Amino acid sequence: MAQDWTSIYLAHRGTYAAFLTATDAEARVAWRRWRGEYEDERQALAAVDAAFTTTQAAFNMIDLEAVGAAPEAAALVERIRAMHEAAEEPVGVWEAFMKLREEFVRAAREHLKAH
Repeated sequence: MAQDWTSIYLAHRGTYAAFLTATDAEARVAWRRWRGEYEDERQALAAVDAAFTTTQAAFNMIDLEAVGAAPEAAALVERIRAMHEAAEEPVGVWEAFMKLREEFVRAAREHLKAH
């Protein structure tokens, strides 16, 4: 009897989509912080903490399996965390983020094709 990979595919797709959504949201927090859109530093740090927690939870699901797009996900998390260390928007930060985001999407698509 053939294996039905539908449930595995859907689970992986959901995990990858949740991670991608979380990283996009966390990157927006950095962007908003650099533009002074938070009332004060306390509010900015609370937003960073909340986004960090959400991204880390989504990443943990990928990291746990350590297959598919795990290396690309780790690189994307590393890039976002470095964004929070900068007091001002670094030159080329969005290009670097988007490049790693695209690499993650490509790797996730390849992994999903296997199902």
